[in-house]
Amino acid sequence: MSQSTQRTIHVVATSHGTDNANGQQLIHDLRAELEELAKDQIAATLVWHEAYVDVQRPSLDDAVASLPQSEPAVVLPLLVSDGVHTTSDIAKAVESRENTVAAGPLGPLPELAQVLADRAAGHLDGDPMVVLAAAGTRLEVGQNQVQDLAGQISRILDREVVVGYCAGAEPQIAEVVQDALKRPVIVLSSLLADGYFQHKLVSTGADVVTRPLLPDVTIAQCFLVRLQETLKESGYVSLDDEVRSL
Repeated sequence: MSQSTQRTIHVVATSHGTDNANGQQLIHDLRAELEELAKDQIAATLVWHEAYVDVQRPSLDDAVASLPQSEPAVVLPLLVSDGVHTTSDIAKAVESRENTVAAGPLGPLPELAQVLADRAAGHLDGDPMVVLAAAGTRLEVGQNQVQDLAGQISRILDREVVVGYCAGAEPQIAEVVQDALKRPVIVLSSLLADGYFQHKLVSTGADVVTRPLLPDVTIAQCFLVRLQETLKESGYVSLDDEVRSL
């Protein structure tokens, strides 16, 4: 292990925040799972912190401001795709402190596509419409990530997968389900945890609505991959260190 991995690196695991108690617990459990997985998979001393960009506390700004100035930090977005929270909120928090970088959100990782395809596989009788549901963002970068993910799922299932959004982008999920007419509809939730948007998916009246991504060890591993990538790119962990990925 190199000298760089002996120092403490702070990981600010940052989620959106929710009023839903089950959603809060799922995010809490994800942080705990990430911390345990990292002990065996990342050759560095990591100190984990919780933070939120909305609804809950501590806020990301407060969490970053509280870190020891002499020690490096990574903001790890517990978010599925890029949007205002990554390009503005997280970016500003990173800029406010020296020796601080941000990892990417989950994004269209192949492992995520496989998880969602597996959840659809048992519901394909009757030629249903398959809809990938995302929270939504007005930013093109986030929309492109969702479309990329839908394309991967489509190739795995060998059938069309369309996209619907809960907010911030078109088409809206309710409209997509309604446009299916009498054809059965499977809505694949790419939402991270229970909350307002998951309830919105259920209210569409789709024949099947899959559960949020969590809990799932594969999803936790995907977030750990994003952290590993950032630690290497930032130089916080040497490329010579043994850091296992998926």
